[in-house]
Amino acid sequence: MDKTRIISLPTGAMHEMCYIVKDESTGLGAVVDPGGDSADEGKRLILSCCEREGVKVAAILLTHAHFDHIISLEALRDATGAPVYVHRYDAESLINPELSYMSQFAGIDAPCRPAEHIIDEGDKIEIGETIIEVLHTPGHTPGSVIYKIDRVLLTGDTLFAGSIGRCDLYGGDELAMSDTLGRIKRLAEQWNVRERDVKLYPGHGSSTTLARELDNNIYLR
Repeated sequence: MDKTRIISLPTGAMHEMCYIVKDESTGLGAVVDPGGDSADEGKRLILSCCEREGVKVAAILLTHAHFDHIISLEALRDATGAPVYVHRYDAESLINPELSYMSQFAGIDAPCRPAEHIIDEGDKIEIGETIIEVLHTPGHTPGSVIYKIDRVLLTGDTLFAGSIGRCDLYGGDELAMSDTLGRIKRLAEQWNVRERDVKLYPGHGSSTTLARELDNNIYLR
């Protein structure tokens, strides 16, 4: 991770987190989950952070397509020209403001445009010299993903510090979430996190580590 930096940016009242993945060798970056209390405010926060940190936005990555993670997506896409990446199972929610809850909770009825890139399990996204791997982690939504960068996971609303994403919204699936959590535990064993931990950056709240969650998160026991 010496060549890559994760910049954490709280963007709204729901404590949603936007992350900027900066490739230090090129200055290129990926914005993950552009939320905000409004489209203009979210865009302002993200672009101000990118300017301050010397980041040129090369991609916009979505962990899933709920409104609080995409509310400033269109404004940011227009401002930067960066392409959008979303899992194929959340592609429909992205363009449907009812499925994304954009109309119900944000009062925005205009749909987002389709993503330029549809991603799936195992895909790799290159941002300069940084390689971002896609892990499909359904449960919170059918197309939820975790982005893996070396020993860092951007977990979206799949896994939080001490909790997990809810499964009672459109497309939520408790059985799929159970399978996803089982997979995370198996991956933790493969990655030997007791010897060398893995950092987690969730879609809401504070960062944590995978070993800490294995010990303290009741959903991973």
